[in-house]
Amino acid sequence: MNSKEPEESSEEDLDSVKALTEKLKLQTRRPSYLEWQERVRSGPWNGCRDAREANVTAEREDRDGPRDICGFRSMDDALQWLRSELREMQLQDQRLARQLIRLRGELHRLKVERVCDGHREMLDDAAFELEEWGEECDLLCDVPLKAAFTLSTPLKHLGLTKMNLNARRFSLC
Repeated sequence: MNSKEPEESSEEDLDSVKALTEKLKLQTRRPSYLEWQERVRSGPWNGCRDAREANVTAEREDRDGPRDICGFRSMDDALQWLRSELREMQLQDQRLARQLIRLRGELHRLKVERVCDGHREMLDDAAFELEEWGEECDLLCDVPLKAAFTLSTPLKHLGLTKMNLNARRFSLC
């Protein structure tokens, strides 16, 4: 398999998505993208669009000197601007990473709490069933001996005898 094939297919996919968004006239409404787009449009590298901007640019050139490298006076100014943009991007990435880690920790904490609540409910249910079983056992075990024999005698002709509740076993005649 050629290593350029995935790149070409992904570029084709990207081109098809771009063509579809252009055809449907879709635009993003995300504030961060709109802010970035406005900053890019208002940057020093943009050419003059009307006479007013031409006058402002001419005044800047008179005051600051000619701007011939993408709207910057020198390559150092362009690099300095690029460095500051990269620092801003790095700080924003760090903020997003911290936020992501905080959200991940919160999700983990919520999952643990949910599991603990489930286990607590299971323990409560088991304790409740144990209490009920203990009460039922007390009721059945406290039956007088004579009554126990009289209750079991009608079943003797079927082959059943009384139940041993402690061992949870039934005996046959």
